[in-house]
Amino acid sequence: MKFKTGFLLGAIAGVAYGLLTAKKTGPQRLQSMVTYSDDLTHATTDVQHAVTRFGHALSDLKQEIQTTLAPNLKDITDSATDFAFQTEAHTKAMQAHLDTIAEAMDDINAAAADPKPVEPVQN
Repeated sequence: MKFKTGFLLGAIAGVAYGLLTAKKTGPQRLQSMVTYSDDLTHATTDVQHAVTRFGHALSDLKQEIQTTLAPNLKDITDSATDFAFQTEAHTKAMQAHLDTIAEAMDDINAAAADPKPVEPVQN
């Protein structure tokens, strides 16, 4: 009980102090609160309109995906599968050539790392 009484008295004293030391008069303070309230209302309305426009944009995007992407998805998948099938032989041949080149490079590097002495040519 003492806490509640002390809290209320402190709140009343704080409000009174704030009102007495404020640089604005009552009508100015009231006008500031009205302006703040109007600004807050306009901002809230703007946010509501933005959310509504966002919802419409999402609906339009969903509709666009359903009408353009979904029907063409099978064609895209078939084309990718066909491309992979047609290029498989070329890919394997290129990999074989790359393996041959890599082996040759390894042989060259091994020879360069371990040079054998050259014997003089006798005439």
